[in-house]
Amino acid sequence: MERNAAYTRLTARLAAGERALLDGGVGTEIQRRGGSLRAWAALANTERPELVRAVHEDFLAAGADVISANTFGCSGPRLAAFGLAEREEELNRAAVALALDARDEAGSGALVAGCLTTVSFRGPDGSGMSSPEDERALESQARILADAGVDLLLVEMLASAAHADVEMAAAASAGLPVWAGFSFTLGDGGQLRLLSEPEEPAAASLGRIDLSGVDAALVMHTEVDAVGPSLAALREAWSGPLGAYPHGGRYARPDWEFDASFTPDALASGAARWLAEGCQVVGGCCGSGPAHIAALRKVLDAGR
Repeated sequence: MERNAAYTRLTARLAAGERALLDGGVGTEIQRRGGSLRAWAALANTERPELVRAVHEDFLAAGADVISANTFGCSGPRLAAFGLAEREEELNRAAVALALDARDEAGSGALVAGCLTTVSFRGPDGSGMSSPEDERALESQARILADAGVDLLLVEMLASAAHADVEMAAAASAGLPVWAGFSFTLGDGGQLRLLSEPEEPAAASLGRIDLSGVDAALVMHTEVDAVGPSLAALREAWSGPLGAYPHGGRYARPDWEFDASFTPDALASGAARWLAEGCQVVGGCCGSGPAHIAALRKVLDAGR
């Protein structure tokens, strides 16, 4: 596993009990500023590069220690659902270049994460892969992201025990450190589940997943109210650094519907609780913008 000096410094900080701040929802912020969310804003990397760069710049100005390249929708299978499969390398490389440019222009020591997601949710109609082995298609994107210069790979929306190991292995094949982002939901009666495991308690699903190859485990794309129990479930399965970056609102194809109640203060209030319970990495997912990250920065700085 290749670790550069900046990443080694971050992991040393986490090992010492310090905390780190992720950015917010890049794709939904692109939409908020007038860009298209088609293919989860992947096309903005070449059609609206100035907009993508500005989003990164604003998250960096808000105090993010890690920013996410706009690659959530850039795996081959996800792009294929929109007739864009042949542009996988172009769109991923463009996304990483914009994130690196923004970081360099800001003179920031922030890390750049290459985001990969389960291709089980790849299509505009929500269609899924036929078997977990099909998730190996993520290996291509992982290699491109590593070669383009990201510092780590963040595998997002891990929501199925049957698929998660293959997805994480696909990311690890590129040789970079891997962080794992799990998505949870509270079902009827308050039972915690992984998002794609409605019939199984989250603890049982997590018990079937091998986390030995990751450096951090995070709760992401999960509603704020579910983050606390989700972190508790992850802690039972994982003894390393924990993180949380929830969303606010919902995806109503083809756009994200923002939730006015998902305010910077609401996210910051939740983060203060999670940090007090041992969470070390916080940020925001869909629906969160630079103001949310600035509010989190204040919480982290106040806890130093």
